[in-house]
Amino acid sequence: MNQADLDTISEIVARYGLVEWTLIGFTNEREYNVFSYFTDPSIMPVFKSILISILKTMEEYLEKDQCEMTVHNVGSC
Repeated sequence: MNQADLDTISEIVARYGLVEWTLIGFTNEREYNVFSYFTDPSIMPVFKSILISILKTMEEYLEKDQCEMTVHNVGSC
């Protein structure tokens, strides 16, 4: 993502009174990119905690979903 893209995102969210935003992209190669803009850098520890919580919840959901698919297809988990 180049600076012009980041500037465009900032302009759009500012129209709605939002000044802090984050985009996270994941790849199949266990890589991720975080693009963010925070007016107050002290928010980063909170953001990190929330992100980890979201990822753990997603992992639990994916494991449960995978288990349910295995039970449906094979008969045991």
